[in-house]
Amino acid sequence: MRRWFIGSVVASLVAAATVAAAETYEVDPVHSFVFFRCLNVAQAGAIFVYGRFTDIKGTIVVDKDPAKSSVAITINADSLDTGVPDRDKHLKGPDFLNTKQFPTITFKSRSVQAIDKNRYRVTGDLTLHGITRPITVTVTKVGEGKNFKGMQVIGFETTFVIRRSDFGMKGLMNVAANEVTLTVAIMGIKK
Repeated sequence: MRRWFIGSVVASLVAAATVAAAETYEVDPVHSFVFFRCLNVAQAGAIFVYGRFTDIKGTIVVDKDPAKSSVAITINADSLDTGVPDRDKHLKGPDFLNTKQFPTITFKSRSVQAIDKNRYRVTGDLTLHGITRPITVTVTKVGEGKNFKGMQVIGFETTFVIRRSDFGMKGLMNVAANEVTLTVAIMGIKK
């Protein structure tokens, strides 16, 4: 009887540890999006230029204790697409992203704090145009569950503003505004 009780306690502890363990998700590039919006100053500030990056990779670690969660995202800067090839070429060139010299944009979290049930304050390092700066963003958990293929998925989204000049892109302020709004919508598939 005593042996059964000890075995039962050990099994319960193992089960509890398994439930509390962090879950790792791989970013699904098909269902993840990074959009940007910048005011076109050259057009009298009458219109925004919109675009996206189409090549996104990364890992999301989700723990019941948000402080143990993390995110690491890598974007292929050359995957920029505004729908206008000549504009894309200019944005990828030395006046803006300079994708030949700086081929990737990365974000790596340093801390995650819960704001409420589905919102988190995520602080980390954003590296863009070869310059790394700390940023803090509010991230919303959009949802989680099994997708139509039966795979466990989770989704997060955030929108925030950066300044081009903070990342060494100080030219052509008479063409494109300094402030750029980024929306990052990421879906992860459990490994």
